[in-house]
Amino acid sequence: MVIHTNLNALSWGSNYTFSFFEYNNNSKRERLAARIWACLVSIESNPQILSEKRAVGLVCKPGRKNIEKTANLLVDELIRRNIRVLSDKGSCSTTHDKSEVVDIADMDVDFVITIGGDGTILYTLGQLPDRETPLFCVNKGTVGFMTESSIANAVSTLKEILQGNCIIEDNINLASGVAKQRFDDALNEVYVVSRVPGRLLTFDIRVDGVQVDYGRADGAMVATPTGSSAYALAAGGSILTPRVHGLIFVPVCPPRFELKSMVIPDDALIEMELTKIEAPGLAVIDGQTHFEVEPGEIVWVKKSEGVTRFVRLSNNYYHRLNTRLVPRTRQVK
Repeated sequence: MVIHTNLNALSWGSNYTFSFFEYNNNSKRERLAARIWACLVSIESNPQILSEKRAVGLVCKPGRKNIEKTANLLVDELIRRNIRVLSDKGSCSTTHDKSEVVDIADMDVDFVITIGGDGTILYTLGQLPDRETPLFCVNKGTVGFMTESSIANAVSTLKEILQGNCIIEDNINLASGVAKQRFDDALNEVYVVSRVPGRLLTFDIRVDGVQVDYGRADGAMVATPTGSSAYALAAGGSILTPRVHGLIFVPVCPPRFELKSMVIPDDALIEMELTKIEAPGLAVIDGQTHFEVEPGEIVWVKKSEGVTRFVRLSNNYYHRLNTRLVPRTRQVK
């Protein structure tokens, strides 16, 4: 069997291009399927992880046991390879005298190592001068769903990454704002909640200009596939895997189910209007920053042009899902 496929006709907004492929056996079919998968989830295989800068940033979650020990081991490995290390002066304390102490906002580096959990990742993203700087994340948090390595495997994983035995995984971000005011980009979610604790907001929800729902809730959010496993999941939303090119709208505690959760194409424009008089809100971006929203104003949300890039050893989404988020009722074989 011979199949000719023109993959140049397919576009998912990535930098990857493919020519005509011809295959006539299982091995070639499997290679083609792998390349299609990589395009779908925007994965770059065997990337050039270091540039002429040869610089790596380091950010830690303050106050966690053993973080400084791990940070020092990672710095030693980088310095041994003649790679500059820029440590965040607000979090990481390393004993290596060749490590440079800087603010995250001043890190012009090839990639950044975070040691902590998902909150550390979101904090780092909010401070970096370039949100597309790749992140290698070491787990020292409560869940650490987005992280790649454990504390125990941090140095060995770093060695593999520096040798190019890794991938870079792109994750979509959300752009949002009110009218011409632009909020910070979000990796997880844009959450609109009452400015007055305990007060319900009334939302008019529109997708591409068409009203799709109306009702009250404590709050409402739009989340990315990455964010669907975070606050949106806790609020009752579904998990969107990376191959689902969608966003999820999730209301928080709607009385009488006045608002419903919806999966929406990621090329859509979602609008959340606050219609209740004298009920101001806050737009909370990834739990890190917030912006005031007045009654009658419309919070718009859409896919951002920017992405967040994670350095991983492999495309291990389902493994991370299975080991970090899914409750264990029996041993997994």
